[in-house]
Amino acid sequence: MMFLRGRRITALGFAVGLFVVLGNTLVVQAGPTAGPTFWAWCWSPTAQTDRNLIPMIWVRRSGYGNAAGVAAQARAIPRGKVAMFLWNAAPTLLTSPLDTCRTPTGKPTSYPSPWLARGAARIGRQMAQFFRRYKAAGGRLNYLVLDYEAGLGSWSMTKANLRAISADPRSGALKKKLGFSNLLGVGTSAGGPCSERCRRIWNEMMGHIVTMALDHAIYQPARSVYSHILASNYASFRMLGLIAPDDNGYYQPSDIFFGNVQSPSYYNRIAWGLKGWLATQTTGGSGPFATLRYELVSLQAIQRSSDASITPWISYKSYVKNNPYYKELIYQLALRGVDHFLYWNPRAWLKNQKPMTTAQDDTAVNNCLRVLNEKLGRTPGKAVRTGPITWNSALLVAARKTSAGRILYRVTVPPGTRAILVDPGHKRIVTRGKVGVWVSSPVTRPLTFMVSH
Repeated sequence: MMFLRGRRITALGFAVGLFVVLGNTLVVQAGPTAGPTFWAWCWSPTAQTDRNLIPMIWVRRSGYGNAAGVAAQARAIPRGKVAMFLWNAAPTLLTSPLDTCRTPTGKPTSYPSPWLARGAARIGRQMAQFFRRYKAAGGRLNYLVLDYEAGLGSWSMTKANLRAISADPRSGALKKKLGFSNLLGVGTSAGGPCSERCRRIWNEMMGHIVTMALDHAIYQPARSVYSHILASNYASFRMLGLIAPDDNGYYQPSDIFFGNVQSPSYYNRIAWGLKGWLATQTTGGSGPFATLRYELVSLQAIQRSSDASITPWISYKSYVKNNPYYKELIYQLALRGVDHFLYWNPRAWLKNQKPMTTAQDDTAVNNCLRVLNEKLGRTPGKAVRTGPITWNSALLVAARKTSAGRILYRVTVPPGTRAILVDPGHKRIVTRGKVGVWVSSPVTRPLTFMVSH
């Protein structure tokens, strides 16, 4: 807060310019002839000096009727790096009268249903027209970004809505696929021994149904015009089999993979439910290190479920105050295979609203990306396995091959760590006062690490 699934397409690195907004002034920034490997598409434009941050082109309500105007904005974005953010692109996906629940006699109601094909097709025709007009006006497109968070999960279901779905003439096949017929059992206030199991089944299926409807409404029309685009939706990923709890502490399988890029969010912050769980079930309490470890456990579960590329959302640094592990998250993600990021850096949009993201926040992200580009080079290799992360991992170790043919490690340590030991060689590296260190080795000499006591 994205043609074939799992296929990764490397963005071109030729730049024609980058627009940024400073105050009310539009500044055109010339881009380099060959772009960096690591960059972030950002929610809001940033300063001219933040060369690793690329603004997204926003399409708001009026923009869908002005494809030529949107296309004009793309001319200022470096080639290969045009990301389009669709704001409120499918507001009627769950509420279209074409798809709402039906009474037993077939009359439409106002309740959302899981049968979304006709409404999605209508939105799809509108979006296909927009993308055709955008391309005809010279618009370039490499990455399609959505932040669609509505759904039919158990937390958003009322008893009345569940009764309406259950009474719908189409519900027989749905109940058979779910494996249970009492749909009220998925409600958050329902009791009974099967409620938790039913909720997990329901949430997994409803998440997949809504995601596929969104796919047909947005991604497929865009892909029909731009066959090689990347596309993702906020918090869209596949996590099946070995799963990690969500940030409220629930073990919920997820099959909500929109487009062709997975896009979990890692904001250095977790909900109170999981924070309490971490404090009692793992070592290291529930502080910043435990939060980072949880986020990497989540990433690990996603990577085990799908080999599709991941472009995660990250927040601005001051979103979580006094967090010394902000840089570590970005470094760990990159060394675990992430090349690009979606950077949530909202400005204050109300007249008297407190400032949100600052220029210093933007520079912090840009500097992390600059360090990665310097250390890994223009053609880094794949991530190198360093062993699984567990809830009690004392160190967080990530590694990736550099352009120079070495292995670069980032070793992140918990608070109070004085030193780490590196094998082979049993070399001691002092870390007092640091939360992470860089280490490198030849590819023929992989390293292991442990806390030095």
